[in-house]
Amino acid sequence: MLLKRPIAAFMLILATFIFGTIALTELSVNLLPEVDSPTLLVQTDWSGAAPREIEQRINELMEARLSTVQGIESIHGFARQGQSIISLKFKWGQNMDLSFLNVREKLDQIRGALPEQAKRPQLVQNTASDKPIAILGITSADNPNPDFNTRLSLKRWAEQVLSRRLEQAEGIAQTVLVGEVKPEVQIRYRPKALNRYDISLSQVENLVAGANLFTSTGEMRDGWYRYSLKIQSRIQSIDDVKEVPLKTLGTGRVLKLSDVAEVDLGEADPTSFSLVDGKEVLSVLVKKEYGANTVEAYDTMLPLLDELRSKNKDIGITVLQENATFIRNAINNLLQTLLYGALLAFVILFLFLDNWRTPFTIGVAIPVSIFLTFFVMYIFDIQLNIVSLSGLTLAIGLLVDNAIIVLENINRHRATTSSIMEAAYKGTSEISLAVTASTFTTISVFLPLVFLGGFEGAFFQDQAWTLSISLLASLGVALLILPVLVTQFRKKEGAQSTVLGFNQFFDRLRNQYEQSLQWALRHKGLFLGGMMLLFLGTAVLFNSVTKRVLPETEPQKVRYQVRLPGNTSLHATREVAESLIRKVAVYKADDRPTRVLGGYTDQTNLANLSEEGRNKFTISIPVNGYEMADKLHREVTDFLAGQPDWSGQQLAAQNALNVLPSANEPPIIFRLVDEDRNKSEQLAVKLEQDLQKVREDLPFKKQYEQQLQTYQLRFNTEQLLRLGINEEEVLQYLKSLTRGSWITDWNRQDENVPIRMVGYDRQIFEPEDIILDLNNLKVPLSKVVEIKKSSEPEQLERVNQTPVLSYMSEIGFTDWWWHGEEIQNVLTKFARETGTEVKVGGAVLSISSLLSDMGLLLLISVVIIYIILSVQFESLRHPLIILVAVPFAWIGSILILWGTGISLNALSFMGILILTGIAVNDSILKVDFMRRYFADTGDLHQAITKAGLHRFRPVVMTSLTTIFGLIPMLLPFGDGYAFRQSLALALMGGMITSTLLTLYLVPIIFQWVERLRVKN
Repeated sequence: MLLKRPIAAFMLILATFIFGTIALTELSVNLLPEVDSPTLLVQTDWSGAAPREIEQRINELMEARLSTVQGIESIHGFARQGQSIISLKFKWGQNMDLSFLNVREKLDQIRGALPEQAKRPQLVQNTASDKPIAILGITSADNPNPDFNTRLSLKRWAEQVLSRRLEQAEGIAQTVLVGEVKPEVQIRYRPKALNRYDISLSQVENLVAGANLFTSTGEMRDGWYRYSLKIQSRIQSIDDVKEVPLKTLGTGRVLKLSDVAEVDLGEADPTSFSLVDGKEVLSVLVKKEYGANTVEAYDTMLPLLDELRSKNKDIGITVLQENATFIRNAINNLLQTLLYGALLAFVILFLFLDNWRTPFTIGVAIPVSIFLTFFVMYIFDIQLNIVSLSGLTLAIGLLVDNAIIVLENINRHRATTSSIMEAAYKGTSEISLAVTASTFTTISVFLPLVFLGGFEGAFFQDQAWTLSISLLASLGVALLILPVLVTQFRKKEGAQSTVLGFNQFFDRLRNQYEQSLQWALRHKGLFLGGMMLLFLGTAVLFNSVTKRVLPETEPQKVRYQVRLPGNTSLHATREVAESLIRKVAVYKADDRPTRVLGGYTDQTNLANLSEEGRNKFTISIPVNGYEMADKLHREVTDFLAGQPDWSGQQLAAQNALNVLPSANEPPIIFRLVDEDRNKSEQLAVKLEQDLQKVREDLPFKKQYEQQLQTYQLRFNTEQLLRLGINEEEVLQYLKSLTRGSWITDWNRQDENVPIRMVGYDRQIFEPEDIILDLNNLKVPLSKVVEIKKSSEPEQLERVNQTPVLSYMSEIGFTDWWWHGEEIQNVLTKFARETGTEVKVGGAVLSISSLLSDMGLLLLISVVIIYIILSVQFESLRHPLIILVAVPFAWIGSILILWGTGISLNALSFMGILILTGIAVNDSILKVDFMRRYFADTGDLHQAITKAGLHRFRPVVMTSLTTIFGLIPMLLPFGDGYAFRQSLALALMGGMITSTLLTLYLVPIIFQWVERLRVKN
């Protein structure tokens, strides 16, 4: 036992500080736990194909095969112009490495069944690392309006220098360029020249492709030696392309490509653009490796950028966005609140305890427990993030609870023992079982989070571990270290403390408590009736408390996605974006730029893939607070209202806090499941009418409402035969005239530049205006094909291999809470009447599911507490007395959330969860004392009174240290304060009511139960 070996105890404390400090400096730092949704993404590009064709020839086929992969929970497919996207969601806990291999095997098997023109399916694992840790802006320092050659030089430098340097750095996985210029060699042929020399388009393409041949034909042997044989006629420059021989004329002259076409290096059709305050900028998205530290990866990048700036004076490199500063500030703020909370808790100890030495005795419990926790976190690779650190900050007040209880019991025995050593031994031994039980009941509340599946389990696992470790550490300190410190620091009795006269004030307060307790015991019915009314009133208020998944933070920027008509070109989309930037320029915060990303930006991110397009752009506008955000919202709304075909959607803030799977989902999505989407669209009118019977103002809007105008061409085979033209020639002509026909790639300095055959006149906007110039004939396209204009949805959606039509509705959580069952009944009746099933999804259901899971967790925790208490008391009756008071402890949490307007979210629910464990701690000790006194004296009233007087001081002390330890978390300053505020408010409000209930409700219930037992 350490009581007799004080030097060993002091060395343990010293070792804890040393190893804890080392561990703290080495801990991995991130803002939030890395919650990786078990999702794989399959992307297949088929340039020029319509959504319906992609759905029928790619999605249906692939979904049928991929559905056989083990562990798949759901399949969500999208078909849009030129692209197929299939999202595979797996069950939580699935081995994603194995799933990746299984899906890749299925894709290899199915490759041969896909259309020849479709590219190889790309498989992407969707993780938190997909989000960039920083966005860089690359500009020309000398040319604010760069031409094609300058932009091309910047793009090559970014690819060949910047990207390579960054990707070689530790912690950085890849870089993605947005808004880069893409070069291509354009061969603009002249149809008359081709006809004059009797050369077809396919012949030109084959000859150019042959000029870029590179192949190995075998090897030659010479005795002991072997020599490889290679044929190389690779194109080395644009002049080589111009000099490609086509045929030998009758005069003996060789006809070259430059004789029938113009060859030059031009810009390929862009797929994305990037604007900063209206100016074109090459954006570079920097992504970290999976599991890498965001702050360390960013800190590694900064000196590399400085080095590149010094060596490239003509290139501007600007950090447009980064998360590391926010993370660093949020973590530092939490560490500050940890320190301030510890100091405030120490102040409470100093006011309460008898002499100046004692507070330092207990105060040691806080740093020792914290540094021991840091060491264990390092051993088990637990990140230092806002969630785990919040758990540690919440534990500040709890860390001294065990020490206070043990110290109070030692002080009680000091009066009846001959030495401080004997008092320390008896006081610690007597209380050790009860303290251990109370600690394990607190841990049992949130330790099940470690075993909880889904987002909640992954998100709160770090917090559960840190709280559990710190509380176990505090228990060890209270039972092993504290008695040693007491014997060393209190060998000489100190005088009674007179700090601000606090103890005298507290003695008067205790006397008033005794009187009020006697009154409450005499008027049990009135007191319990008042508590029941308060409980019912709080239950009513619960419905008006805002519910969210995560706390809402004060906006630092607002983001909107603007959608233009489906056939809008990227150039027109950019012009609209520039107009919007000019309109909002006077309303935004002056010190930060307005950024726009348009087109297809990041093709590795699931959220981006399903929402991007050439007709869409996302604008990010800096603001300072809610007032500026509201003004900007009105401006953006007015801007879009002027064009009925334009639409805009406000997006969740794209910052480090945005980690939720449902972050960008509409509140409610109704998905009509039917093979015939036209039928679903007609039935949607009836569904809207049925739903409005439940709620009249229920909004109802198609999620993917934009249409694409397409031309459908059908060949007139008889006319083609008469003219001596085959279908392949017409297809080649149309392909080169419209988007260009790819021939081969020219490898130029580690850069693959496409060589493309394009029409000489690309200013044709209607198929009826196309004149086929083939075989010395000029034939209007309309003579050989039937041209029909039609429209189809821009994006087709399938869920679990079935076509769906999705409609959005802005139903809040409260409306769903009250009317959700009625809405489900309407959907059931609708399915019976129409034969069309309606599935419901959206962010509101995610919130509902989260609260349900947390509620179930709360119930499990209460059951575990009951089991622990039953074992401790060897009784089924006394644990029930303690647990009856737990629901009443939640009253304060709900009241303070309602009063402050803070939402009930995952963080505040965690506060309530922890409160459940804390609320029973003092009740355990109080019931234990009442039970013992009643067994010793047989006088129930005296036992309750005596236990109340003895437990009043430690109950108030532990409550005040916890509450004061939480006060710094409430202060609205610094990044990430909304997270810690939600946690602290819910816990603090509950602590106030919990203390009152422990002091009054528990004794009343104990008296009532014991009298009934005695009577029976």
